[in-house]
Amino acid sequence: MITVATLFWQPNGASRNFSRCYSEEWVEKLYRGFRRNLTMPFRFVCFSDRPRRFAEPDIEQERIKAERPDYGTCIEPYRLGVPMILVGLDTVVTGNIDHLADYCLTGDRLALPRDPYKPAIACNGVGLVPAGHRDVAEQHRGENDMEWVRKFPHRFIDDLWPGHVVSFKGHVKRRGMADARIIYFHGLEKPHQLPHVDWIKEHWT
Repeated sequence: MITVATLFWQPNGASRNFSRCYSEEWVEKLYRGFRRNLTMPFRFVCFSDRPRRFAEPDIEQERIKAERPDYGTCIEPYRLGVPMILVGLDTVVTGNIDHLADYCLTGDRLALPRDPYKPAIACNGVGLVPAGHRDVAEQHRGENDMEWVRKFPHRFIDDLWPGHVVSFKGHVKRRGMADARIIYFHGLEKPHQLPHVDWIKEHWT
């Protein structure tokens, strides 16, 4: 079975201003986005700094090990070692993603998006993680999470399925969503700041 994983922790001194907006509702909206767009069974796991109460009973919880979570904590879900789609809370699922889940079940290496500003290298806006990548977490010693995942053999999602996994700032804001299936946000702006945008109203619910 495929696992979908995300992370949610209380903001602290390591948190940037643009990531202080999250709440349990963001986790629930993300879960519902995957539920609408994955036809195969899946687990949804939220890594959290403390037990949370979610309106969606199928959201599972895994305790974050770090005493003071920071962005390096985003490596923790790799310790599951299972086929996994790893996303941030500021992610909107806009279309069927069965093919992305299938890659996690059948692939042999990570698949990551091309950095929208430096397309020769990967970013970690979305991670398609086949089984057997527990070492990404086990070898991690606090390095920057994006630089860390780049060290492991990976493919580019953009080359496998062009336009299906895209950055809001780097792609959608300038060109429109086209055939996007997952839109990931980074920095500013965030989905809650775009209530007038039709695809946000349709898919971020």
